[in-house]
Parts: sequence; C-alpha cells; structure tokens
Amino acid sequence: MNFIFQVFSTAVPVWEQALRQVSWYQCIIAMAYLGVAWLCLLNAHIAKGALEANFIWYVAAGTLCALGANTILHGDVFITHVFRSAAKLEGWYGQRRLAQYVVISGLTLIALVAAHWLRSEFTACDVPSESVAWGLIALVIILLVRTVSAHGTDAVLNLHVAGISLGRFFEFAGISLVLHGALSCLRMR
Repeated sequence: MNFIFQVFSTAVPVWEQALRQVSWYQCIIAMAYLGVAWLCLLNAHIAKGALEANFIWYVAAGTLCALGANTILHGDVFITHVFRSAAKLEGWYGQRRLAQYVVISGLTLIALVAAHWLRSEFTACDVPSESVAWGLIALVIILLVRTVSAHGTDAVLNLHVAGISLGRFFEFAGISLVLHGALSCLRMR
C-alpha cells in the first residue's frame, strides 16, 4: 500500500501541473473531437432508424469522446507518470527503454488487428466508410505512443514543422479522416 501511495504522490503533482496548463488550443482540439463524435452519433441514429448496423458508429463516437476528454484531462500524462514513478521506485528506470519499445511493438500489432476489424466493420455497413476506421486507428495509436512515452517516439512526435508538432499534425489528420468519412456517410444516406 505504501508503494502505491508513493507512486501516486509522485505522479499526481505532475498531472495537476498539466491540468493547470490547459490552453485554448487544447480546448479547440477537444471541441473538434466532440464535433466529429456528434457526426458519428448522427450516423448511428440514422443507421438505427434504417435498421442498419449502427454499433460501430457508437464505438467511433465513444472513442472520439474519450480522446477529447483526454485532451483536456491529460489521462495519458497521468498514466505515463504513474509508470515512470513505479519504475524509479522499483529501481529499473534505467532499463525501461527496451520495455517501452516492446510495448510499442505490441500495441502496434494490436492496432493492426483492430484496424483490420474496424475496416471490415465500416466497409460492411450499408454506407461504407473506410476513412473513419483509419482515422480512429491513427488517433488511438497516437494516444498510445504518447502514453508509453519512449524517448525516440517522443522526439518524433514533438518535432515542430511550421509551428505545429508532428504529433498534433497526425492528430489533425486522424480527426480529418474521421470527419471526411462521417460527412460522406451522411451525404450518401
């Protein structure tokens, strides 16, 4: 119990600092997530009324809402610092790099399986939308890579091009893919 208290007492102040630094920019990103989630809910509602498969649209909307909440609440920062604190307290902080890359490899494999499932679900709908599947997978992968917080991946995601970090650029691309797919489906209905 003392170990858990030490881990959380180290991670919580970092998380609180991240919460205090929420910017208008992050609020706009969260609003974009929620706006696209609303479009997915519209697709789900229309599909339900037409007696089509709608579960996958609810999954998409729920995922987008969770990602939007994470943008404001910084759950990934909290989880990263919980694991970082545990590694320091257990004495294997110096050896964590290999574990991080193994976790990233495993998550990539899981993401590929999930991408196959999502793609097949969205293309099997009466109004198919493969771009929603790819956008969702991209957004979840970015979140997972940020949470694992390996040195090399952090360096790539934090690389700034034209004033925007590469991580945010990939995030905007994922949101755009889901937006495009959701709007296309609404137009075809």
